[in-house]
Amino acid sequence: MTDMVPPPSNAIAGLILAGGLSRRMGGGDKPLISVGGQSLLDRVIERLAPQVGAMVLNANGDPARFADTTLPVVPDVIDGYGGPLVGVLTGLEWLKDHTVGVEWMVSVAADTPLFPADLVERLHRAVTEGGADIAVARTGDQAHPVFALWPLRLAADLRRAVVEEDMRKIDAWTERYRVAHVEWPLKPHDPFFNVNTPEDVARLSMILDGSLPAEPPLLAETGIAVLVERRDGATQWITDSWRPLEALADVPGGAPWTMLRRGEGFEHYLATGVKVALHRSDLTSYRYNLGGLEPRLYVVLRLTGDSDRPVKVVMATIAPDEAQAMSESGEDMVDGIPLPPELFHWAMAFCACHPPDEPMRKRKRDKLDSDKVFGAKGRS
Repeated sequence: MTDMVPPPSNAIAGLILAGGLSRRMGGGDKPLISVGGQSLLDRVIERLAPQVGAMVLNANGDPARFADTTLPVVPDVIDGYGGPLVGVLTGLEWLKDHTVGVEWMVSVAADTPLFPADLVERLHRAVTEGGADIAVARTGDQAHPVFALWPLRLAADLRRAVVEEDMRKIDAWTERYRVAHVEWPLKPHDPFFNVNTPEDVARLSMILDGSLPAEPPLLAETGIAVLVERRDGATQWITDSWRPLEALADVPGGAPWTMLRRGEGFEHYLATGVKVALHRSDLTSYRYNLGGLEPRLYVVLRLTGDSDRPVKVVMATIAPDEAQAMSESGEDMVDGIPLPPELFHWAMAFCACHPPDEPMRKRKRDKLDSDKVFGAKGRS
């Protein structure tokens, strides 16, 4: 391949697409989320600015919320949320009407701040050398049509497709033209990784500060203490009842089982040395729990028959399905308590170390694990 001189920056303009509904982030303006002291949008602008001339932001709603960017904020030219293809049309038409000498537009997403610093140069090289109409970025087998180079000359064609054919899928429109795909490596991370969930925020933070491990961990473990309550029984057949009240991430020193308080009809005990383990095979279960409105720590208590320590904490887990399986025996007491913030962030970081789409693989517990932890109840 012959080295080419990049085109003059003013011949290529940049469009930042910020029209997503942020459903997986609970709504709001996802591009304004701060990570590492800087918003996603500011990071995108900072990365795109050296590669293009003019820049425009496609966003609906009150443009004043993006005033700090000093960029023109342009709403969709088609009413209703039409997705990125309508955003591309909006950018092409705005640039045709408001700029001089611009021949190309590169589009990027406002929630993807790690896109390559040579994005524009390589996309332009691909259309020039290959005689293509459009260039699209790709990693592995995945094309990223939001990260593409578009000629302004196709604006009228795109409007007809969007208005007359009600077309909304980028791929359906680009397949009508000669498209060049430009490949970027997936290592050390996918440069087109976009932030959709709180877990993604954690993953981006780890990428930015260099703490994301090269190989995702198979196992993580930490120690906690659990506050356990005993109450007098309500009937002659139930002498007492036990339940966990609170998990303490800051584990105090002392004996493994200590009475803290006694009142009328109740006693509080502190159980220390309780282990919480995270397994790569249970990622789906952790993500389900962590993504809920009230993430829980599930504590399993078991009667011992020992007067000095009547119950013991058999397990504390962040995996709801693991707790459900323990409850099926009918012998153990399983209850969910609020997940302490320290454990929440620890578990979130563990999940963030793994690719967001990594499938769940059922963990096979060996005999030693089953005997010691699960009481040989036949769990697999």
